[in-house]
Amino acid sequence: MKHNNYKLIALIMMFTLALLAGCSHNSTPGKSNETSWNIADAEPVYVTEWPENNFTAQIVKPDNGEMDYIRDFSDDSRYEIVLKNISADESAAYIEELKSQGYSKIASEENNVSVGTMLQKDNATLSIAYSGTVFNILIAVDSKSTPVDTQTIVPIF
Repeated sequence: MKHNNYKLIALIMMFTLALLAGCSHNSTPGKSNETSWNIADAEPVYVTEWPENNFTAQIVKPDNGEMDYIRDFSDDSRYEIVLKNISADESAAYIEELKSQGYSKIASEENNVSVGTMLQKDNATLSIAYSGTVFNILIAVDSKSTPVDTQTIVPIF
């Protein structure tokens, strides 16, 4: 069972990365892409309490689920939160709560195993993936306040 959890987390991470790949498209050949980042730059830090920082200030704390781990990519303007023991209905309700607070859906895909959604409000973009009882949210804050070009997002399903 534990092995399946690792597969699930890997699937969620791959989905999150695939969604964000379109956000870092560089249309100038030979020029460095300043929005690229390396997921291996941060190790998971297992926590029990909701983190309080500039990234989590962009969203409300979910009413359901338990903290599993965080990964701090703040040098690249990103921060990841992973919750466990949260149902698909609770995850969907949380996404609706974010929308009611002004976040707009810019992409969404789902299949019989997982759901992936991207939301945006002002300079914050949320990449959310959930499957089973695992909920992953990557918060990206752009100091330039540039909206995501939804034409470059390619769903993996």
